[in-house]
Amino acid sequence: MLKSILPSIFLGILLTTSLSSVHANSNRNYNNFIVNNSNRTAIDVSKISIGGIKLGAGDKDVTKLFGKPKSRTIKYDDICYSSYVTTWKYNQAEIVGLSTSNNPNQSKVHRIMVSSPSYPTEMGVKVGDKIDKARKAYSNLVSRYERAENRGQKLDTLGYLNDAFGGLVFEVNKQGIIQKIHLSKASC
Repeated sequence: MLKSILPSIFLGILLTTSLSSVHANSNRNYNNFIVNNSNRTAIDVSKISIGGIKLGAGDKDVTKLFGKPKSRTIKYDDICYSSYVTTWKYNQAEIVGLSTSNNPNQSKVHRIMVSSPSYPTEMGVKVGDKIDKARKAYSNLVSRYERAENRGQKLDTLGYLNDAFGGLVFEVNKQGIIQKIHLSKASC
């Protein structure tokens, strides 16, 4: 009896898998499916910079390249990082560092967020550029493009993500113009 049912079970599994693949290819995330299954490589965030700052840079590097911050705060975060979090705030830029000490001079950059063309990436992509410039500059990396609505405003994102949910993300308005750039090691 089992021998007579096995072909039917196998066919059912095959059809279910095939139909789910057809459905995945027919939805609006089809482009994500194709891009994520290409020969592109995953992002190595240690090779990316914004405004000349790389992740892992220290306080001296930040102030050397960005100048004196409008504010610099440090507080302990026991929920997400279990570390001291230093935040350097500039006009249209925010840099977040982590440290095991409450001394902000020992913080290492963990995340960079900018909304000004004054802070381009190492490939020259900046706020105000068309998203196609970012696509071209990082065409060798695995990407994900998503459409979203935030507080009634449409904001698309082009992300080059790593395994730790960090990476390089461009926020884009409905005209395809970059509004913000984010770079982070990881997310919690």
